[in-house]
Amino acid sequence: MPPTDLRDVDLGSLLRELDRRFTAAAAPVDLSGVSSRALTAALLRRMVSVHGSNDLVNLPACGGELPPRLGAQFGDLDLDAGRAADVLRELRADEEGVAILFDRAELGEVVDGHYVLRTRPLREHFDLCDDRFAREPCLPSARGSGFLVARYPQRRRSRWLVTASHCIAPEQLASTVVTFAFDLESVQDGAVRIAVDEVYELRAELSRCADDDPADWVIFELDREVEGRTIRPLATEPIAALRPVHIAGHPLGLPRKLAGNAVVRDSSAADHFKANLDAYGGNSGSPIFDSETHAIVGLLVSGQEDLMPSFGCKLDQCMLDQCPGETCTRVALFADFVPYPES
Repeated sequence: MPPTDLRDVDLGSLLRELDRRFTAAAAPVDLSGVSSRALTAALLRRMVSVHGSNDLVNLPACGGELPPRLGAQFGDLDLDAGRAADVLRELRADEEGVAILFDRAELGEVVDGHYVLRTRPLREHFDLCDDRFAREPCLPSARGSGFLVARYPQRRRSRWLVTASHCIAPEQLASTVVTFAFDLESVQDGAVRIAVDEVYELRAELSRCADDDPADWVIFELDREVEGRTIRPLATEPIAALRPVHIAGHPLGLPRKLAGNAVVRDSSAADHFKANLDAYGGNSGSPIFDSETHAIVGLLVSGQEDLMPSFGCKLDQCMLDQCPGETCTRVALFADFVPYPES
């Protein structure tokens, strides 16, 4: 059988098949029908782990089986069902207080008490080599991600939202809306439906870092309290190098994603740390979690260029150890500005 030409092979399908067989530790993969060039391309894409969509996952709404990429974050792909369910429960809780910030013009019409958001399939905006999210809707006007903070997070209520200051300029406050409900559960027949009472406005800016401060954070007051969502505490100690971390947010304006399999690479600076997180435009303002304690240790503020053209599609720019990692502001810089509750 002659080798398959690169132009005739579905690299996305090949990559997924390699992933499936390697992850499952199955019998050796028969690649006799695949050209060396096609195999090299697929393996190259599979190796993108520092700054690549290989780490992004949609958390399942229910059940206790960890997605393979997420299992790798914990260094144990053989978690028993009970332990996996516990891990997923904690990760779902991490996501509850994470929001997307976008232009109110994208709210769309109201049907049966729900906004039908003006989204477009991701594939219309980015020709990614990894096509797992190509058909998912994205918000073209996404301005970034954010998360709830509170002095007493156990009360599960707050009106304070933290994000990166570069996401929302002061003059954009009135035109920006926020929702914590943009996930795959909100996608129905290709349309995104968000309950009217799940959309919040930015009432006021509480505090912002100085314009020339690279720490890049801001705290907003929402138009009303968000109730019933898990709010993770802010870490009280600076995170150390090599500590495992993960991120939750809205990369490329997609429904909320979680990415793990990362560690703190450099913790030497007083105001920030760097970690090999899988993040894109749209993740700015996302919370960074300590993967062991689930406390919020920072927020994402910047990183390297995301994508580069390759093999007729776009690959993640950073591979293996060639990039320094994403820059994350330490929570200590804004923790003292979170107000105490009035009652």
